[in-house]
Amino acid sequence: MPALTWASDWRITPRITLSEVYSDNPDLVSSSQAKSDWITEITPGISVQRDGGRVKVHADYRMTGLIYASDSSRNDIYHGLDGKAFAELVQDWFYVDATARISQQLREGASTGDTGVVGVGGVGGVGGGVGGGGQVGISGINNTSQVGAYSISPYLKRRLGSFATVEARVTYDDVIASDSQTSDGKTTRYRLSAVSGNLYYPLTWSASYDRSDTNNSDSDDSSDDRAAINARYVLSKDFSLLAQASLEKNDYSGVGEDEEDYKSYGVGVSYTPSRRFSADVFYNDSNADDDDKYISGSVTLNPTLRTSIKASSTQRSYGESYGLNLSHRTRQSTWSLNYQDDLTNSQEQFLNYAGTQYAHNCGGQIIFSNSPVPPAGCFAVPGLNQNINQSQSDETYTSKILSGAVTYTRRRSTFMLSTYLNKRQFQSSGDDEKTYGLQGSWDLKTSPSTTFTLAGGVSKEEYSNGGDGDDLWNLGLVVTHNFDSKVSGNVAFRRQQRSSDQPGESYKENAVAARLNMSF
Repeated sequence: MPALTWASDWRITPRITLSEVYSDNPDLVSSSQAKSDWITEITPGISVQRDGGRVKVHADYRMTGLIYASDSSRNDIYHGLDGKAFAELVQDWFYVDATARISQQLREGASTGDTGVVGVGGVGGVGGGVGGGGQVGISGINNTSQVGAYSISPYLKRRLGSFATVEARVTYDDVIASDSQTSDGKTTRYRLSAVSGNLYYPLTWSASYDRSDTNNSDSDDSSDDRAAINARYVLSKDFSLLAQASLEKNDYSGVGEDEEDYKSYGVGVSYTPSRRFSADVFYNDSNADDDDKYISGSVTLNPTLRTSIKASSTQRSYGESYGLNLSHRTRQSTWSLNYQDDLTNSQEQFLNYAGTQYAHNCGGQIIFSNSPVPPAGCFAVPGLNQNINQSQSDETYTSKILSGAVTYTRRRSTFMLSTYLNKRQFQSSGDDEKTYGLQGSWDLKTSPSTTFTLAGGVSKEEYSNGGDGDDLWNLGLVVTHNFDSKVSGNVAFRRQQRSSDQPGESYKENAVAARLNMSF
């Protein structure tokens, strides 16, 4: 039966996944406490898409039922949702953005969760869910809580002739963590912005103001204000003069004097001799106690049509801040390297899908995104997912993430390798957390409909409160067969292991799974 369509705009695709899993340690506990079990998984799901016109919708919902052979009291149902919508309610004037998400997340302080590798379970498990998002992580699910979030953002946006384009937006966010030590959070965000037109050319400018207020159910409330003004005066085809001013005000538990009220302003120059190179450099002054004067800027390089590099450096209320985006592709390979940092919290990270980078193959090029739902025309490559596996926390923290990936395709084989380094510095307790890892996979297409995937990886978790940290590694093999365009199945084997200096945190698991995916 073909996917349902309405007025040739809406595409609705129902599906179901059936699997049987055997694990000798599904709770991911120490060997002395491990109990094996057979687990039946039934996951119906539905995806809804609409592109074009004044309404766009991309939504994927799945409901996973887990049935335990040895202990029926553990049988439960878990929900998963990834949705985004856009509507233009009044043409060229009034718009609405909306997002919604439900998934399982590690509880605060929890350190054991499904690695999600090679089809046995976990977000992005190989073969999980035809055309949809990630499966529920079966192993270690007792250490997770179901977290849901939604965001609705109505806004006015209007072009005022050649003067400017203005925008006024309000956003309501709600993050609900059931059975969790982490607070629920309700956030209201306000944004005003304006970008100049060509009325005053060669002078161009932009201005913005953002404010957010967060009410937490079980911890201190927080708020922040950010304002920025930028101007550019074009002197010639190659040179421009620059000016900027910015303001940050933060109010959260553990905020320091510099973070509470930070101001900066600067002047600079821009040089763009060709489409292959451009650079902006600023000399700035700020009210920081240390390093009040600093140089910031960005450089963009496009040495070839297949290579792009952009690097930036500035200073924020929490200190030096950097950005990096590098991509390169050849006929047989793709390369990427990215770095970003920010002042954030678990609720914001969850709503923005931070913590895991999902890999998708789009026309032979590997694209990473924050959503497990592949973009239109792409398919998931779960063996390359970068799963930072960070637990929830009520604290505000600085997050610094460096990630890289490379793929190489030759005839019937595709080799993929990804790596990441994530640092979190918690502002209230002063604790530091560092996680880093390496994940790789080899896909061998033995026939047009059959693929063998060998995947594995290692990762390390380190904490400032003492100890040597935790070491994790995983290895798995999956055989996937596409019976037709709507039906696929796989058989997967996996071993994962954790070594920890904390009592009761070390574990080993061996698992095997058979899965059938059908879409309608």
